[in-house]
Amino acid sequence: MQTYFPLFVNLDQKKILVYGAGKIATRRITGILRFGASVVVKAPHIQKEIWELQKHYTTRLFIEQRPYQCDEIQKKGADLVLAATNDKQINEMICIECRRKGIPVNNASDSSQCDFYFPAFVERDGMLIAVISTDGNHKKVAKFSAKLRVD
Repeated sequence: MQTYFPLFVNLDQKKILVYGAGKIATRRITGILRFGASVVVKAPHIQKEIWELQKHYTTRLFIEQRPYQCDEIQKKGADLVLAATNDKQINEMICIECRRKGIPVNNASDSSQCDFYFPAFVERDGMLIAVISTDGNHKKVAKFSAKLRVD
């Protein structure tokens, strides 16, 4: 199993491409926007919550209601990419394209294809704590993060 170095990154002015607009994508988009990134969402079906977010982030959240098209990702147009469609094969194609172009990518359907992970965040007493699981147990992360929020 690979190990990942925990790193906080300044997302201000960074462009994040998100393929997919379901529950996982919505959760990640919400978090990314809080940290100043510009987000482009591409998906054939967009959840209502993303349309609502767009009303609040009119200058940083852009929606293209259409599916992924092979070889469309441009290095100068994306600092990070999230493959969060409901189709594992499309997510894999997005990962392959990103790797070919040297763009860090996160595949929501296959953690072995992730260049980076999304932690659970806990904000408390002027601190930001990020929690990930070293064994892939997301339920354990949720439980531990909840404890940090109330202690």
